Amino acid sequence: MELDWGLGQYEPTGEALLPISEVVVGMSEPLAGKRVVDLGTGTGNAALLAAERGAVVTGVDPAARLVEVARKRAAERGLQAEFVVGDAASIPVADGGAELLLSVFAVIFAPDADAAIAEMTRVVGPDGLIRVTSWVPGGSMMAINNTAGKFMAEVFGAPKADPDAPKPLAWHDEDALRAAFGKYGFGVEVERRLMNLTGTSAEVYLEKSAQHPMAVSAAQALASRPDGAQLQAGLERRLLAAVQEINEDPAAFKVSNEYAIVTARRG
Repeated sequence: MELDWGLGQYEPTGEALLPISEVVVGMSEPLAGKRVVDLGTGTGNAALLAAERGAVVTGVDPAARLVEVARKRAAERGLQAEFVVGDAASIPVADGGAELLLSVFAVIFAPDADAAIAEMTRVVGPDGLIRVTSWVPGGSMMAINNTAGKFMAEVFGAPKADPDAPKPLAWHDEDALRAAFGKYGFGVEVERRLMNLTGTSAEVYLEKSAQHPMAVSAAQALASRPDGAQLQAGLERRLLAAVQEINEDPAAFKVSNEYAIVTARRG
C-alpha cells in the first residue's frame, strides 16, 4: 500500500530539508525564464526557490493537502508558481515541457522506479537536466526507517514478496543509476554531500518526527490492534534507542546524514 504523504504534518520535515533544496537549486542556476518541474514538491521548497530566481515553475505532488500548503506559501511570498496533484508515474507535464526537473528526497519513494525515470526523461527537453537527491544508507533517516520497518514486521509479519512488483532502485548508487537512466539515453553523475540535523535532545527530535506521514501511518496501523497503546510505546522505545546510538552530541543532539545529488542528462 502506497504511503499517503498528506497524513500528519510533513511541514517540520520540509523545513529541516530546506537547506538541501537551496543547494540543489543553487547549483542549477541560472534559472531566469527556465521551465522547471519540482517533482514531489511537498511544501514547495525547491519550487519556490526556483520561482524566486525567475523560473517558470510547476510543482507536482501526489498529496493534495501538501499542494495546498505549497500554493499558500507561494501566495504569501508573492511568487508565481503552479502547483498540481500528480505522481511520478504520470507527471502532468507535456513531453519536453521542462528544461530542469528537480526532485528533493521525493521520487526515491516512488513505488515503480523505472516508470518514474521514464516519465522524468519524457518531461525534460533535449537539453534538459534532471536532479534528484537521495539518502545514502546510514544516518538518522535510515536508522529511523529501518528500526520502524523491523518493528512493524515483527508485529504484522513481513510483507509477502510480490514477484510482479517493480524492483527497487538504489537511488544513491552510481552504477545502478547509470543502468536505470542509460536505457533512456541519459548519462548520470553522482555527488555526495553531508548535512547535519541538530536539536536539544534525541527525545525532542523524535517528538518532532512523530507527525511525519510515515510515523502517523505506522501509528494508525498499530492502533488497529487491541494492544495498540503498548505496541506504540514499544516502537517509541525502540526508535529512541536507535537515535541515541547514532547521536554525535551527548549533551544535545546531532546526527550527520550523507546524501547523494544525482544529475542526469542526455548523451
